[in-house]
Amino acid sequence: MSEEHYVFEDVTVLIAHLVHRFDNPTPLKVQKGLYFLWAFYAATYGNIDYSDDKNEFSLQSERYPKELFQAQFEAWRYGPVLNKVYAEYKSGDFKNIPDNYKPQTENGKEVLSFIDDLADQINTVNDFGLVERSHQDRAWQLAFKNENHSKMSNEAIKEDYIGYVKQQSQI
Repeated sequence: MSEEHYVFEDVTVLIAHLVHRFDNPTPLKVQKGLYFLWAFYAATYGNIDYSDDKNEFSLQSERYPKELFQAQFEAWRYGPVLNKVYAEYKSGDFKNIPDNYKPQTENGKEVLSFIDDLADQINTVNDFGLVERSHQDRAWQLAFKNENHSKMSNEAIKEDYIGYVKQQSQI
């Protein structure tokens, strides 16, 4: 898969997967789920450098897109939000989500396993625990201005999570 594509060209497929996976898929939980999935994916699979011949991943035939889906998060009072997703699902009614969804990725089982593992962790945290966690991110803190819906930098989000992943690997 070329680097300019996303794992999910249509974020609705991922939303459907989360709605069916979460015990209580509130709009807030789905929004934070999208944010954390995007951020952790960008810091891990999306951060692989294929140009280095010594990199173990450069020898693999599979290459991962840089981003899970096309995103422009905004810093809102309750954390990062995809405004387009908010507008569509603000009522909490996910009636437009198909029951017969089938998340497909070129990298198949590995990426879906990554998504499911993280989604299961997100599912165990209540909505405001997710809000509190997202407020710890420097990217949100830098963008949030007096409850305005300020655009967040995807690069800043990615850098936050690269740092977080590195910290976790040193423990």
